[in-house]
Amino acid sequence: MRKRVVVLSCAFFLSLVAMAQESASRALVFGGYSYLRNGSNGSNGWEGQGTFNFNRFLGITADVSGNSRNLLSLPVPLITPSVTQTFSEYLFGPTVSTGFGRSAAFAHALFGVVRSSLGAGVSVPMVGGISAPVTSASAFAMAFGGGLDLGLTKHIALRLAQVDYVRSQLSSFDALSTGLFGNLGGHQNDLRYSAGIVFRF
Repeated sequence: MRKRVVVLSCAFFLSLVAMAQESASRALVFGGYSYLRNGSNGSNGWEGQGTFNFNRFLGITADVSGNSRNLLSLPVPLITPSVTQTFSEYLFGPTVSTGFGRSAAFAHALFGVVRSSLGAGVSVPMVGGISAPVTSASAFAMAFGGGLDLGLTKHIALRLAQVDYVRSQLSSFDALSTGLFGNLGGHQNDLRYSAGIVFRF
């Protein structure tokens, strides 16, 4: 009798695990707002992310983001010259997640390339503007963090928060020449916050 109870309990547990894995989303696509803090400077932007899940707990993520801020904007009659610093990241790495109902929590370790650039432009009221790159530099980067998705339906969730520690390896010269005036010691320590919408497939 005891063996039957053990066998039936194991079968029931395994069927629940199988059902949970089948109901887990195979792929996620996230898009939303991103705020990047570099030293005392903050910049606004966007982030896009795609995750393919091998099973309920482990997946692989590709992450692309861009943040920018105005370093200089001079109101001059009829024209407005400006200088803009842009920070773009292209990252890839493993993600672990756990679900509870339609919601999920996740953590990831992402590695790739960061590109910092400085651009100058001018805008004219009611006409528009033009801009051109002045200088740019690329370097190795990594991000460690995680977040929380609040499930609305089976296929849509809100990413309430994603917080990442982002470390880039731009040299002091590259950082200074592209407008990153803080963290000039051969690396940059940034904090990135993101939120937006998640589509599940």
